[in-house]
Amino acid sequence: MGQTVVITQPTYLPWLGYFEQVARADVFVFLDSVQFARRSWQCRNRIEPMIDGAQRWLTVPLARQPRETAIAEILLSPEHMGWGATHLAAITAHLAHAPYVGEVHELLAPILLAPPPRLADLNIAIIRAISARLGLAPRFVRSSALPATGGKADLMLDILRHLGATEYYVSAGSADYLEAARPAFDAAGISLTYQDWPHPIYPQGDVPFASHLSVVDALAWVGSASVAAMLARAPHALAA
Repeated sequence: MGQTVVITQPTYLPWLGYFEQVARADVFVFLDSVQFARRSWQCRNRIEPMIDGAQRWLTVPLARQPRETAIAEILLSPEHMGWGATHLAAITAHLAHAPYVGEVHELLAPILLAPPPRLADLNIAIIRAISARLGLAPRFVRSSALPATGGKADLMLDILRHLGATEYYVSAGSADYLEAARPAFDAAGISLTYQDWPHPIYPQGDVPFASHLSVVDALAWVGSASVAAMLARAPHALAA
């Protein structure tokens, strides 16, 4: 029996497509053993579209740490107490007119009002809570808990081998470096399937639709049952 594995970094309040990958996975690997990238999706996201050419970001405050620090070891700033309450208030205020905003508040409040000290733990807690609400239950694994080594494609292949993968379901942008290593994946009996998932359109009040916002936007406007239905539609993927 085949086993589909997804490997991706734990990001903050991810977009809908992140959860489409969770929905497709038998095993979902949080890639937390690689170097943290500052000003990335790992520590920030958008809850509203660009306005007058400017983006509004919700950014998690982080402690100062060496550049080479792995994602799993990144600490939140001890100097910015109450940031989680500020983020929660910003989310609920921006989505105040959305019919399911109370569901979003209920889901995020226990985590944002008492955040864990490490960024990866924060992001994983949010992702797992949202996944559970959407009825998604792959086996969740952290790459830092696996004896996998190497860089880029070699690391992905080693993780997949440890997990007995037969299919690697991966974001289309990863093709840039994975295609060069395709012979190694073929030799290991692991197929590469690239995500090609059209972003669904849903009501967002009286404004033009904006895609690729945090998943909390869809959850607030249409509710978890409708979001789960979006993710359950026939998969869109570019097979290798």
